[in-house]
Formats: sequence, structure tokens, C-alpha cells
Amino acid sequence: MTLAGETAAPTPEPGAGDMPPGAGALPPGPGVVPPPPGPGVAPPFPAPPSEGRSGRIWMSVGIAAVVAMICCGGGAVAVLGIGLTTTQALTEQAKAQVGQYLDALRDEDYSLAYSYICDQQQDSTTRRQFIDDMAEEPVLDSYRLGELSAYSTELLMPAELTYSGGQQARVQYILVQDTSTAQLEVCGTQG
Repeated sequence: MTLAGETAAPTPEPGAGDMPPGAGALPPGPGVVPPPPGPGVAPPFPAPPSEGRSGRIWMSVGIAAVVAMICCGGGAVAVLGIGLTTTQALTEQAKAQVGQYLDALRDEDYSLAYSYICDQQQDSTTRRQFIDDMAEEPVLDSYRLGELSAYSTELLMPAELTYSGGQQARVQYILVQDTSTAQLEVCGTQG
């Protein structure tokens, strides 16, 4: 029974219940894509290969790791090389400066020896005072330099001195770097 203004539910057509839902809703025509075919149909593009893929990934990771180790290892070797070269250059310069200072003392050229001492000592001692003080000391006959050592901010060059009278002394020369020339200078002794 239907009331006024109500419409009755459509009655299914005979045989309509046998069709899946949505079937026959739109008839195929121009501009309408037909539904895809059922199982077993080839896709419109090939699937990516799956065999050997993980092997290629691990090989790529391995190559990247080797390259990173070479780069980082090369950097570490470079830093080590720079450190060793700097230490070697500093040792050579220290031996040269102390050697030239001691050569001047051995040759009794005290004016030249004065030029190898640091600015701090030159400010506190005049050239004339230095020459007079050195002339009163025993004359240096020979010397042998040791290996440069660094303690905190001081560079020390050990030397075994032999004087003309046969006396011997072990002295450590303190070296500082001149701020204007960047050369090492003798700045006193220890021992």
C-alpha cells in the first residue's frame, strides 16, 4: 500500500539478481573505458626485475664504504704528515738557531751571538753588557745538540757543552718564536 505522494519501490526485473552490482550500469561506448579483463591478463608495462636486486644494493653500499674509508683515511694520513713535517721543520730550525748561537760563542763573536737572543733578553741587556758578560765566561770549545722537546709552551734544546779548560755542562736552551720574523730565538737557559 502506498500513501499519497509516495512512490513504490521498483520491482526487480526478472533475472536481474543474477548480475554483479554495477554491471550493465553504463553501456560501453565512446570515451568510456571498459572494465579491466579478469585474471591472467598481462599488465600494460613490465614489472621491475626482482632477482639480483639486493646483491646490487649491497655491492653499491660496499663500494661507497670503501670510497669513504679512502677519503677519511687519506685525510688522517694528510693530517699526520703535516704534523710530522711541522715537527721536523721546527726541530731543524731550533738546531740551526742554537747551533749558530753556540758557534758565535765558540768563535768569541759575542756581538753576533747577541743577535740570536730573543727580544725580551735584548730589552733587558744591552749589546755591550752581553759582550762583557760573555767575555768573563769560560770559552766554549765544542758542543753537541740533543733532540728538541716541548714542555707546555716552551721549546727546549738540550746541549752538552765542553769548555776550553775541559769542563763540561749540560744546558737546555729555551727557544721562543719572534713575533715579527717567525724565527726561533734563544731566550735563556735551564740547568
